[in-house]
Amino acid sequence: MRGSTMRALVKYAAGEGNVGIREMPVIAPKADEILIKVKYCGICGTDLHIEADEYPNTPPVIMGHEYCGTVVEVGADAAGQWKVGDRVVGELHTGACGVCELCLAGKPHICNQKLALGSKYNGAFAEYLTLPACWAHAIPEGVSWEVAGVTEPFAITNHCLRERGHIQDCRSVLISGAATMGLMSVVVCSYLGVRDIIVSGTGIDRDERFPLALSVGATRVVDVTSENLALAVKQVTEGRGVDGWIECSGSPAAINVGLKLLKKTGQAVLIGLVGKPSIPIEWNQLLYNELDLFACFSSPPSSWEKALAIEAAVAPQLRQLVTQVIPLENWAEGFAAMRRGDGVKILVDMEA
Repeated sequence: MRGSTMRALVKYAAGEGNVGIREMPVIAPKADEILIKVKYCGICGTDLHIEADEYPNTPPVIMGHEYCGTVVEVGADAAGQWKVGDRVVGELHTGACGVCELCLAGKPHICNQKLALGSKYNGAFAEYLTLPACWAHAIPEGVSWEVAGVTEPFAITNHCLRERGHIQDCRSVLISGAATMGLMSVVVCSYLGVRDIIVSGTGIDRDERFPLALSVGATRVVDVTSENLALAVKQVTEGRGVDGWIECSGSPAAINVGLKLLKKTGQAVLIGLVGKPSIPIEWNQLLYNELDLFACFSSPPSSWEKALAIEAAVAPQLRQLVTQVIPLENWAEGFAAMRRGDGVKILVDMEA
């Protein structure tokens, strides 16, 4: 691959827009790196924010961070870990220092020195990706490319629910938001044996996302624009409130409603990013009811291994969340569909 070029989706200049397909060089791997031929890269909400220049980025940079592919070249020092032909997924944070308190605690994903693929480090909306070998993980045997393509959000969900929060201890949960992270949360909750899984959303979710939620494990769906969510929770929990609340919507209104629907000593797992830097919260509600709050962003290496360990078991559910596969040439249509709230996860086929 040395000296060759590839097609890639590039944020080529600062400002709104300024995204397009460009020919970029294929970078030969260093001794501790591997070169991956990308199969799929998923469109994430972060990509939309980068296009709109609402998320930190350093152009020119290749976008994309939810990826899977095949190893096609291995650096000398990585030869004992990977070989040509291995199927891999990979993490999105590179450049962690490895020596700070967070890195030594197994949390390089929040190291202050890290660089994120697709925004500050060339990402995976490209035919090839050069990656530090330590950030790659093997795709389990029998797992399809489509399922492997959603490993990154699945790993985050596992981290949020099983490592930050303790949803495995819950009998009932409310999940606010029926997009990717909300439906991934349904899959994990169902796998963990949560008995009652309520998903709340809006009218935009009725036709496709609510049926998908029920198909992958939800026991009830609620359209908050036409139904009484508090009454639904009361009916399901016999008036107790839910044991756990998973916030995936990023809606300030949903946040205060969710806190009120938790039982006393319940736990809140906060995943959804809000569009404002600060929002009002009924603070005393947290204190009076002794609620536990677990905030979460991204995922450490341990979460990837935990996610991959169960990926084959939940592969049928995860596959349902891939609602569209498009070629790179149709990236703009894919971004537009994400903005409209069409479907759940859109994968870009980098080999098409």
